[in-house]
Amino acid sequence: MHPIAIESKPFQPKDGWARLIGIPVVAVLMHIWLNPHSGDFWTLDGLKGLFMAFLYTLAYWEGIRIIWCKLQIRYGHYSQTKKRLLVLGGIVLIYGIGVTVSLELTYALLMGKTCSIQKLIGGFFGGLVPTILVLMTYETVYFFESWKQKVEESEAIARVHLQTQLEALKNQLDPHFLFNSLNTLSSLINDNEPAQNYLNRLADVYRYVLMSKDRDTVSLKEELDFVMDFLYLAKVRFREGIQVNMNIPDSALNQSVAPLSIQLLVENAIKHNVVTRENPLTITVEISENYLWVKNEIRPKVHFESSTKLGLKNIMERYKLLTLEPVRIISNSLQFEVALPLINPGI
Repeated sequence: MHPIAIESKPFQPKDGWARLIGIPVVAVLMHIWLNPHSGDFWTLDGLKGLFMAFLYTLAYWEGIRIIWCKLQIRYGHYSQTKKRLLVLGGIVLIYGIGVTVSLELTYALLMGKTCSIQKLIGGFFGGLVPTILVLMTYETVYFFESWKQKVEESEAIARVHLQTQLEALKNQLDPHFLFNSLNTLSSLINDNEPAQNYLNRLADVYRYVLMSKDRDTVSLKEELDFVMDFLYLAKVRFREGIQVNMNIPDSALNQSVAPLSIQLLVENAIKHNVVTRENPLTITVEISENYLWVKNEIRPKVHFESSTKLGLKNIMERYKLLTLEPVRIISNSLQFEVALPLINPGI
């Protein structure tokens, strides 16, 4: 079994044509700038200089591009920009020295010439031309791509928030759940205490839905209390058909989760699987490696209850906006598991 992780993809520059055209153009410009009085390109010395300029440009462009991409993946968050640029500057400096020494020594060896310190210094500073051009280009493109992504995320937050409110409203008015609850209450009405308990739990469930619909996160304790109220209603309906194993340490109760997320996973398990007294459905809720796992056996119903099929997708989208850690899903023919990352309080 392999978890399916939903996470943001690192930015990858689409620069194939830019490199194909840019490297020769920059090499020619670099050669003209460094050798303004070298004469005709088509002399032997001119071609040698042009070839060296091309090698410098190719080595700097491709090498710095690889370094930049690696560091962008490692330090891609906007809060890490200063650290990324400092590390990038140090690595590029070392890389530039290595490229200059390698190219100049190789050229001197092949041409039977000596390689002076002045030549190395000139080659290094000459290599700063493609270095500055490459870094400015990639940083500019990355800045605008990041800005575009932030705009899209802001729009997604508003869209998901609206969808969450809609889902909460649907949960409040869901006739299937409401009528099942009323039917169960009707069967208990002659026994005042069970009826009163059921009615109180039902009121707690809907009160929590109303109170949490405008919140991005709630404490794990609040959500689990709500889940226990929901399970009380479900167990009155299904009796011994539902078995729940809770393994939640007290130390985790102050962590946060998205509201209604655990309840929705529990509800989906009940909704889409066969639940009988003879063969009860077992649902496990536990903590592992800073994730809250909701696990259930897979015993699919022949006829599913009505569903928008948006619940799990909605949870994934909400967690994308709350944390960098992905929602994890593991599914096989026997077991279905969803892991929700626990969020530090205050986020």
